[in-house]
Amino acid sequence: MIRVCHVLASVGEKGGLEKNVIELANRQAAIGHEVSVVADETMRPHFSPQVTFVPHRMDRGRINPFNLLELRNNILSRKPQIVHAHANKAGALVKAIRRFLPGIKRVATVQNTKSTNRPFRGYDAIITASAQVKESLKGLPATVIWNSIAPPPAGTREAAMATKPPFPANGQPVFCTVGRLVPAKGMDLLLEAMARVPGFYLWMVGEGLQRPELETLLERHALHDRVWMAGHRDDAVGLMGCADLFVVASRNEGGPYTLAEALHMKVPCISTRVGFAAEFLPDEALMQPYSVDELERGLKHALADLPGLKARLQPSFDLVATEVTLEAMTGKVIRAYERVLGE
Repeated sequence: MIRVCHVLASVGEKGGLEKNVIELANRQAAIGHEVSVVADETMRPHFSPQVTFVPHRMDRGRINPFNLLELRNNILSRKPQIVHAHANKAGALVKAIRRFLPGIKRVATVQNTKSTNRPFRGYDAIITASAQVKESLKGLPATVIWNSIAPPPAGTREAAMATKPPFPANGQPVFCTVGRLVPAKGMDLLLEAMARVPGFYLWMVGEGLQRPELETLLERHALHDRVWMAGHRDDAVGLMGCADLFVVASRNEGGPYTLAEALHMKVPCISTRVGFAAEFLPDEALMQPYSVDELERGLKHALADLPGLKARLQPSFDLVATEVTLEAMTGKVIRAYERVLGE
């Protein structure tokens, strides 16, 4: 049994980063490790009762001495062997108090590419969500462990289709994209590319601050009859499974979880070269980020032969089914802990 204390600095949000921490901590506790989480009170409802939740206000500054002192005390109260910091802010906070955590090994997980490796220098081990992120750390030793998910349960696709989403009976293929409506996800670029490529419909699943801008693009390009702005959907994975193609248009990305979920559903995918996409997909299914021209090229390539693309992605489906599971990720993280502890 390993005593591990996770530090998560998010406030109220549950995106890919938070989902990864929640599922990892819950799974570690379920298999018998002593797991605690120091996080903002807004995150408490997501963690299993088997995880000891230690509330800590995460809306305070990184250099606030009272914040750092309280964080140190909260971590030490759990007597962990390992403190595991997740992403930039948590990484910087734990690094700032490293001298005051005697005998505790420090592990950091980095989800997105970085312009500097400063927050993660001096850690006993670093985990990155992709090879691309590892490269951005400019030589810091790191272990790549892909973000993982529990495979969607049987009936997920059928339940989503029972809600009668628009377009499937219209004869043309339906593409799907899922994510927060924020610039990082590239939804605006995807709509610009879609305006150049006829012959398919799009389900855009997600909500966010960029919605007004995206609705303006729909109006400008007369796309209202081709795009369903579905908003937040609890059955997003099921909708992915009902689509003919899943599209990741992100400018930058840590995972993305949605790509793994779509591949678990055996849906053909195209993606910008973000996160672990290049480790999962062949070159024909990849596009450069930040480029409407590249998205246009990818959409046209997929439309030309959707059945053939799906057949050629069979190795991607197999890889995700075996390596991008919660069990696989948890096992790899535990082995990283064991190396740090010398066990």
